[in-house]
Amino acid sequence: MKQVFNYQEIGTLIDKGKQVVFTCYPQARVTAIQRNSDTVTVTLNLSIQETCVGMVTNEYTSMLAIFDAFDIEDLAEIWELVDEEEESFRHA
Repeated sequence: MKQVFNYQEIGTLIDKGKQVVFTCYPQARVTAIQRNSDTVTVTLNLSIQETCVGMVTNEYTSMLAIFDAFDIEDLAEIWELVDEEEESFRHA
């Protein structure tokens, strides 16, 4: 039995309201900022190619809580500084 279909084979079922599933490979960009001494705000931007398809913001009690939530080793060289001009342009 065939498990995977191309759009020509399944398009009419989609048009009739049939739910379908496909796999894609999004990119997640996570930013973290400590605005006060109590919490660190994390924003997860989920993109497919150049299109943002979702954004989630959550607050954590500390960077250690973020390390745990994202399974990050504290010596992992994954961090980048955000250029403030670039960030303000992105939110304008």
